[in-house]
Amino acid sequence: MKHKLSLITCLLFITWNVFGQSSASGEVFSNPVVVDSSSTIMIPVAYDAGLFTSNKLALWGSYYANIIFYNFKTDSSKKLFEKNTYIENFNAYYTSSLYGKPQQKNRTSRWIFYKVKNLDHNKNNRIDSKDPSLLYVSDIYGNNLKCLTNENENIEDIDIFEKQNFAFIKIQRDLNKDGNFDGEDKDYYYVKLDLVSFTFGRKIELKQ
Repeated sequence: MKHKLSLITCLLFITWNVFGQSSASGEVFSNPVVVDSSSTIMIPVAYDAGLFTSNKLALWGSYYANIIFYNFKTDSSKKLFEKNTYIENFNAYYTSSLYGKPQQKNRTSRWIFYKVKNLDHNKNNRIDSKDPSLLYVSDIYGNNLKCLTNENENIEDIDIFEKQNFAFIKIQRDLNKDGNFDGEDKDYYYVKLDLVSFTFGRKIELKQ
């Protein structure tokens, strides 16, 4: 076990030194994350803060431009999205299962979930905090990427209960229909997402 951990640590160190440099396009590599200790490392690509001086962009805070999945057995890599987008930072988020065991908020043993802003829903010629976050999912190797929600609702939060085979999703609706998702829209509901079929259950609302 100690040997295996040492090997993973060494691979992460090598990966960070190879990939941990800025690019001319204003992107930087973030810390690599092991998603499968036998083959795969996930390397988030972050935006350089200087990029947000563009008048077409209005996002501030911690967002990823893309994610690279690196297979160290085959020495091959690929990007999650064909084109860069805005993936909300998820590394620091944790939650509790029904039995109180901490687990990563966006990941199961098979799947990784992403909150992605990639649509100018309010038509202000920029992607910003008032545009919706859509829920995407891929397997832990970056394959089978799919979007599970649409731009008419904003994904606020996700809690995963892997043993029970479901995730709990908090969703915000555009209550005043102005195209923005902000503090004025106090219309939320919870819904169960099946982790096998990726189908949604019935909405849980305060207004019954």
